[in-house]
Amino acid sequence: MGSIFLFPAVAVLFRRRPIMLWVTTGVGLCLILLFAASMPKSAIPSEYEYGYPLPQSLLIYGLILGLPQIAAAVSVQALAGRLSSRLGLYGISVLSAAAGSYLGGRVAMFTLTVVA
Repeated sequence: MGSIFLFPAVAVLFRRRPIMLWVTTGVGLCLILLFAASMPKSAIPSEYEYGYPLPQSLLIYGLILGLPQIAAAVSVQALAGRLSSRLGLYGISVLSAAAGSYLGGRVAMFTLTVVA
């Protein structure tokens, strides 16, 4: 939820400073990958004794949580000079982050079914 609703608000906040926008995006992606690397193997889902190894866990979290941040940052940077309304820019970046999350989930699940 934070990648879809919270990060676009931060991206709109840094819309006039593209370097800070991309630094914030990079920090967010590093935190997501650090979280994915620190997940125990049996945490996804633990009741069935089934978990993903580290490369697959990084792929899942990177695509499902990281791709929305990149999509929001790209949409904010592309539309910052053209759209004067912060609320409109936030709405468009939330929609692009949701589309990025959906696309990332589909790609991650397709990749995991082909690889497994």
